Amino acid sequence: MSNPPARSAKSASTLIEATIAMARDGRPLMQRVLPADAPPVVWDHYPEDDAVDRTSGARWYYHAHPPGERGPGEHGHFHLFLDKRRLSRADRAWGKPPGRSRLRANVTHVAALSVDPAGLPTRIFATNRWVTDEWLYPAAAIMRRLDLYTLDDAPGDPLVNTWLAAAVGLFGPEIHAVLEARDAALSAAISASPDALEDRDLDVLAFADLDLDAAASEALG
Repeated sequence: MSNPPARSAKSASTLIEATIAMARDGRPLMQRVLPADAPPVVWDHYPEDDAVDRTSGARWYYHAHPPGERGPGEHGHFHLFLDKRRLSRADRAWGKPPGRSRLRANVTHVAALSVDPAGLPTRIFATNRWVTDEWLYPAAAIMRRLDLYTLDDAPGDPLVNTWLAAAVGLFGPEIHAVLEARDAALSAAISASPDALEDRDLDVLAFADLDLDAAASEALG
C-alpha cells in the first residue's frame, strides 16, 4: 500500500475562488454543466463527447442515474479520467477494453465525484472496469500521475474545469483511499472469478464521503 498524498493548499484556494466566482456571476456549478433550455436526461453525458484537455488528455463528463440508483443526497456525478498513455510504461493494466473498443479507449478512471443539487461535493467512489470501459490500472499507478489531472486546455466553461481539477487536488487522500479499497475488493473478486472485472453485479467497489469545509480547513491550516 502506498502513502496517501497531502492535501493541496493551492487546490483548496483555487476551488474556493472558483466557487465564489461562479456565485458572483449568478451561475453556480450545475447551471454551467447542465443545459439551460431543457431538463437533464438520466444517463446522458454532459458534455456529450466529454471535455478533453488538449494538452494533458485528462477528461470528464457528468451524468445522473435514475433517482433510485443515486447515493444519499446525490444529484449526479462527474466521471474523471486520465489519459492512460501518460502513465508509466512500467505500469501494467489489470484489465483493458475488449475487442475493437480497445483501439479508441485510452483512458483510466480516476474516480467519480458525486455532487448534490447545489453542486457541493458529497462523495467520491471507484468502479469496476466495465462501468466506464477503461484501462484499469492499480491505485499506485494512478496516484503517481494524479498531478496530470489538469484541465487548463479543456473546452467548455473555464470555471467548471478549474473547479474539477482543484477538487482532484483537494480530495487526493479520499481518491487514494477509494482506489486502494477498490483494488482490495477486486483482488478478492478475481481470486473467486477470473472474469470479475466484467461482472455486471460488481459496479461500485468503494466510496468515501466528502466534507468540503473540513478538507479545505485542513489544507489551508
